[in-house]
Amino acid sequence: MLSSIHDDFSVNPLDCYYTLDVNQTRLATFDSLTGGDIEINIIKHNVVYSSGESSTLLLPGPTQFSPIELKQGFGNTKELYNWFVDASSGKYSAARKNVTITLNALQGGEYVPLVAWNLINAWPSKISGFESNQENTASVAKFSITLVAETIERTDP
Repeated sequence: MLSSIHDDFSVNPLDCYYTLDVNQTRLATFDSLTGGDIEINIIKHNVVYSSGESSTLLLPGPTQFSPIELKQGFGNTKELYNWFVDASSGKYSAARKNVTITLNALQGGEYVPLVAWNLINAWPSKISGFESNQENTASVAKFSITLVAETIERTDP
C-alpha cells in the first residue's frame, strides 16, 4: 500500500516559483515549468533458442531528455538573449552551460528550495514573449525560455 505524504508537507502552488541559475549565476525567476520528461528508449532483441523457441527481450537503451519550458519569467534578458545568440550562431561550446532550476516554496513565512534539477550541457532553443512596461527597466522583461540538455539530474537542496 502507498504511504501518504506527511501532514507537515503542505505547499500551496500559488506560493511557489522557479529560479534559473546558469553557471551558478541567478538569471531569472519563473511562475511555471513544463516538460523535462526523462525516457529510456526500448531496444527489442529477438532471440531464437537452440530448442527453436523464440522470444523478444526488452532492454534499456539510451535515455532521452525532452525540452523544458520555463514560463512567465522575469530576469536578465540581455544575458539570456546573448546565450541564445551563441547557440543560434554556431558557437556551440560557448552555448553549452550547466544550469540549475530550483523549485522554491513559501514555508514558515520564507521561501525555501524544495527540489532542484541540474541540466548538463544545456542551451536555449527558444526565447519568446518579451513583455515590458514603464515600470520595468529595459533589461528586465517578462518572457519564456525553452532549454534542451544532454542530461537532467534531480537534486534535493
